[in-house]
Amino acid sequence: MEADPGLSPLVLSLRSATLAVLLVAPAGFLAADRVRRWRGVRRATADLLLLSPLVLPPTVLGFVLLQLLGRYGPLGEPLARLGLELVFSWPATVLSAAVVAFPLMYRTLLASLEQLDPGLEGVARSLGAGPWRVWRRITLPLVLPGLGAGLSLSYARALGEFGTTLMLAGNIPGRTQTLPLAIYAAVDAGDLARAWAWTGQVLLLNGLCLGLVQLFLSRSRRSRRPGTVAAASPTALPQPPLLSPPSSPRPPVSPLAPGRPFALSFALQQRHADFRFELALDTSCRRLAILGPSGAGKSLLLRLLAGLERPRTGRIELNGRVLFDAERGLDLPPERRRIAVMLQNDSLFPHLTVAANVGFGLAHLPLAERHARVAAQLAAVGLQEQARLFPAQLSGGQQQRTALARALVTDPDLLLLDEPLSSQDTHRRRHLQQLMEDLTARSGVPTLLVTHDMEEAYRLGEELLVIDRGVLLRHGPRAEVFERPGAVTVARLTGCRNIAAVRRLGPTRLRAPTWGLDLELPEPLETAVSHVGLRAHQLELAAAPVPGAAHHWPCRVVGVSEGPRHVTVSVVPLASPAGADLPGGGPIEPILVELSRRAWEALGSAAAAGPLVLCLPAGGLLPLR
Repeated sequence: MEADPGLSPLVLSLRSATLAVLLVAPAGFLAADRVRRWRGVRRATADLLLLSPLVLPPTVLGFVLLQLLGRYGPLGEPLARLGLELVFSWPATVLSAAVVAFPLMYRTLLASLEQLDPGLEGVARSLGAGPWRVWRRITLPLVLPGLGAGLSLSYARALGEFGTTLMLAGNIPGRTQTLPLAIYAAVDAGDLARAWAWTGQVLLLNGLCLGLVQLFLSRSRRSRRPGTVAAASPTALPQPPLLSPPSSPRPPVSPLAPGRPFALSFALQQRHADFRFELALDTSCRRLAILGPSGAGKSLLLRLLAGLERPRTGRIELNGRVLFDAERGLDLPPERRRIAVMLQNDSLFPHLTVAANVGFGLAHLPLAERHARVAAQLAAVGLQEQARLFPAQLSGGQQQRTALARALVTDPDLLLLDEPLSSQDTHRRRHLQQLMEDLTARSGVPTLLVTHDMEEAYRLGEELLVIDRGVLLRHGPRAEVFERPGAVTVARLTGCRNIAAVRRLGPTRLRAPTWGLDLELPEPLETAVSHVGLRAHQLELAAAPVPGAAHHWPCRVVGVSEGPRHVTVSVVPLASPAGADLPGGGPIEPILVELSRRAWEALGSAAAAGPLVLCLPAGGLLPLR
């Protein structure tokens, strides 16, 4: 590895910098990829150590390396016994340049990796791609601008290295005298013309490196700017080949046909700082919807099931296959679980076309079969004409349809949907709900849906799972959960807008002080009941008591909120059924009533004339704990 005698400083610098960058590129990538997953003290300590060569004085860094690698140093002595001596040799110039260039490579790649959509790699693994394929097909292509910038910065830094090289390699003309050392020697000898000649070469090389940095960074910014690719003409983009589908493409057939049994069972525990997650479920329902407030652990549950995060303890079993068992030390990687994931932001691979996105999880199939299945799935979601477009050229709805097609084409045993439609407007959302319902029903793929939309949960889920703070609150058929939520939190999450604490006046008599109402019940309630709920859409407003109503109270209107199809009316009961005013004389909390616009318009004259009657149908009172 010793350089030829008599090499010029320019050649020595170019060779040393090139080899140094080739050494630090893979090391910097591995370090950045590992550190980006760390947090807290661990992350801060790693940054401190890896960036230290950037802030330490070069002579100090060179002195430390000299003590480590010298003939009697802890690393130099074993190397000397093997016949290897680095100090004051040309390889020492490479090592010096690599040490000082490494922090720039590491930090540039770390910034580039942290700008990646965190869902891309997880989705790719859920589609059956192993870590190497994810790195090769997803991670590396998306960080190429950052890698190019890191290479350019590192090369410029390696070319300009002086202090560390002087300490470790010495200033030996023709062997270790790089450009900075040659400039130093020329100035020391009073040869300013030669010093200026070497300086001009350094400035030229560094200018080229910095120009490349700007080029790569501008390319990276353009690739992240929304709509940049979409604004371009499709014909200006590379058009990857797409095989023509057969004349009658065969739609993909799921291994879980609608008539085949489905079984999901798990009991999981996990901790995140102060958040404790403990959830267990055993179900054969093929369409399960999960409701819960933000931070309840809904997305965490999906990550645990998909294998994107490891539980602290527990077990996961799907259709008789054990995916995770802490006691047995069994943990199948995401690519072997046959669980597809569809996220809120669709997480399409931006550098791949629609067809390539959809076919990403079919790499194990023969090419002809792969293209046939992609073509059939694109036809199912109505995206045949967009097959060669890139994600940035699609509308929001088309992007979601692409993500759905990509998940379904692999025929997974389970499809996890993490609020996939929350970013869509109302019209597009309803259309996509219908498409999702049709496609999952046709394919027979079981779904586990996380959503904040109660209508979406009711429409796409046959059973509801309500969780809060990592704990299961309610699980059952959707109608049962809506009609008998059982707990205050569940009632609120399922859309109950009128909830009040109650006091017992007798075995079958309750008082709701904040409403100023007394309630007479047909039978005694459990002693654990502390609140009652009234669903706004089940209440009625009328000019006179409605026959068959379980309760009716005179009330006055205190507010009206009009929507395009429904009107929400706020009413206050005039007095309790016993005729007594609210104790203490405080304000009574309004009760919300949701009416159709036609029903409210029909009440117009009666509402203007005087008090109305608030009617509650039989079975409309929700006892809550």
